[in-house]
Amino acid sequence: MSRPSSTSGHTQVTPTVPPAVHALASPTPLLIDAQLPGYLVPSVLSLLRDSAAHVVRQKRLAEDALRAEGLLPSTGAGTDVNGNGNGKGKGRAAEDDEAELIEGEMIKRVERIGLMVGGYIAEKLTLARPPLASHLDIIKFICKDLFLYVYSKQIDNLRTNHRGVFVLQSHAFPPLVPLSSYRGSAADMEAAKAHLVFPQALVQGALARLGMPASVTAETSGLPQCTFQIRTVKASNAPTSATNTPAVPSSGTPVPSAGPGLPASASTGLGIAGT
Repeated sequence: MSRPSSTSGHTQVTPTVPPAVHALASPTPLLIDAQLPGYLVPSVLSLLRDSAAHVVRQKRLAEDALRAEGLLPSTGAGTDVNGNGNGKGKGRAAEDDEAELIEGEMIKRVERIGLMVGGYIAEKLTLARPPLASHLDIIKFICKDLFLYVYSKQIDNLRTNHRGVFVLQSHAFPPLVPLSSYRGSAADMEAAKAHLVFPQALVQGALARLGMPASVTAETSGLPQCTFQIRTVKASNAPTSATNTPAVPSSGTPVPSAGPGLPASASTGLGIAGT
């Protein structure tokens, strides 16, 4: 009499995953040219500027029409309902005021986009990790994870006075690297201001989503260097847009606006100084 086999004669069937479900679980990465965002930024800024110009001019035409009907007090400024200058010696001033309003409206639109995108990216990157316990942990996350995800490059230097002021330095900030034109360095520095509005709002949106309301300033003292200055604020006083305050130059020498007692940091890596 033969001994019964210890192994089963049934063949195990490996469960199969439908291709549609597998594609949802492991989506194919969509790769784009690393330089493509840099090519698109000028066109996007020009589009937002044209949109802002249309809004400002329509608002001014509506106000002029109301003044013509006597529903608004006359300012004596030089525009009529067609937007043409009719004031003596005030046409140039009116044009300058309109250009300033258009630029301000364009910056507000870029800031709103940056705040939204920064919040979404911060939420995505923190889904599978423990909560960030302190402000310093949040800033380290911004320096390493967020910048690496968005710009494929971490922040080069981090300084803090441990009293709510953080200074982040990038010696070669990717959005500023390709900036160069025939108009000279002064024009390039002026163009860099528009290119820094989105990164500035991006960082502020990410901080707000992570529970750290802060005022963020991005400035450059020489292309392609960039400095981000972060000041924590109370939740009730959280800013809706960044303030324009001087930042710390790339040489590593602190300036008074960087906060009282801001110490020097390590020259490489994310050195954090201060007690």
